Amino acid sequence: MPTASVTERAVPAGQRPGVGRIAVLAAGNVLLGASIGILAYGGLSNLATMMEQRNLRSAPYLAASVPKTLPATGAAPMDLEGWEAQDGAYWKALPQGGVFGRIVAPKMGLDAAVVRGTARADLAKGPGWIESTDLPGAGGNTGISGHRTTFLAPFRDIDRLGTGDTIDLYSPYRRYRYEVTEQLVVTPDRVDVLDDGPQPMLTLTACHPPYSARYRLVVHARLVEVRRIESAGGP
Repeated sequence: MPTASVTERAVPAGQRPGVGRIAVLAAGNVLLGASIGILAYGGLSNLATMMEQRNLRSAPYLAASVPKTLPATGAAPMDLEGWEAQDGAYWKALPQGGVFGRIVAPKMGLDAAVVRGTARADLAKGPGWIESTDLPGAGGNTGISGHRTTFLAPFRDIDRLGTGDTIDLYSPYRRYRYEVTEQLVVTPDRVDVLDDGPQPMLTLTACHPPYSARYRLVVHARLVEVRRIESAGGP
């Protein structure tokens, strides 16, 4: 039986892809593959953080609803009685990566569990308390750092915070309310932004601008109120 022959048709020289065009196509494929990889990594890291936050928020004061506080007994209560045996003892015994508390900042759309530490593994769970800074309480500067572009980007909109905006930090026993006093952009070596001030304060830090670590965006806030959580029973 005769076999069918395959006829090869020559491609005119002018229609053959040149070396430059092949290089461009190859580069495009590489960039496409890299983009897909980055998107996939971002999606997986966000999913992992979402699961971590879900696991962290098992305690009652970390649940979906914001905890109620006891009625105020003064214009601006600072209820720190028993702090050492309650909040102080809880935080001092907390392991690396453990649940430090809950942070709520309506202006920037933030409501997240905070962990102890700022190592990569800690910040992959959520915002982290900077261990070289003070615990919330009667004095000092409490520092909390968070990501703006990865791991659910909890501090994505930190730049929306302005003077007078509130930031609430919850322990198992109390709500610490802070009011923003200033926002500034500094170089990464400006660790003095975490120094103590004349009154108890909170400092939030994040890389700036988004997708860059060239600067740090810093928000300072002063402590204006401390109230006990209505149903505080510990962690």
